Amino acid sequence: MGIFTLYLKPTANGSIKMILVQRHFHVAKANRTSFERMSSGGLWPAMREMGVQMVAYGTWGFAGTGDVVVTHTAYADFDHWYATRRGYSASEKVGAFYNDPDILNAINHLMPIYTERDALIDYSEAYPFLLDEEYSRPNVHYRTSDTGPSPLPPTFGRGSIMEEINYEFGSDAVANECKQQLTEFVWPEIERNGGRVIGLGTSALANNNTFTTFISYPSFREYVEYGRVPHMNSESSVHEAWQSIRQSSQSMNRRLLIVGSDYGTNS
Repeated sequence: MGIFTLYLKPTANGSIKMILVQRHFHVAKANRTSFERMSSGGLWPAMREMGVQMVAYGTWGFAGTGDVVVTHTAYADFDHWYATRRGYSASEKVGAFYNDPDILNAINHLMPIYTERDALIDYSEAYPFLLDEEYSRPNVHYRTSDTGPSPLPPTFGRGSIMEEINYEFGSDAVANECKQQLTEFVWPEIERNGGRVIGLGTSALANNNTFTTFISYPSFREYVEYGRVPHMNSESSVHEAWQSIRQSSQSMNRRLLIVGSDYGTNS
């Protein structure tokens, strides 16, 4: 559960911006109902008051082992993440929100709901992604006295699907070309059919010739119909973009998260 320091290559404009932290929690199956209740009723709303969004929660399905529950939480930057992490470091940045009287006043009624949550966790592992803000949808900010909470994140609800695809390419240039094809041709078609893009980012532990996409679907049926491959009625430009991306990638590794909560707004 401890926090750690990452030494990262800056983005093109010299700074590191929005991040998505994927955290794997090892929680006994007998405790998962309580864990979700404490999270959705207490911790995640409290984190909204800090300007954070928890955008997807569930278990890896189909080829997954089911031995972890997983959250995907978006922050404005690493300092924003650190400020939510009460008690994990002596740094003044870490846990800063829990020393802010305005934030404490906003979350005091929520804290008793999740105070025992950590006791349900055997251990956890965090996997940060550096989100490309041009292509990513979370709406987050570092909460201050003159700003409000983050919006309630959209969701398709319990039983829906979030697809993660990890791409690897031969060079940064090829990776950037494929980002353009995804966002200009493939994603608009997915969203026209009813899917919802969460975002695109590079693992903080990987090179820039890789990236990962996160997309939600109402159910597995919709994912198979127009997420796994282009819809049969898609324009030729969409099929050509899919084909080009597959031919250009050295690897494409998919996994599906089965959403295990109704937290969010189904809009």
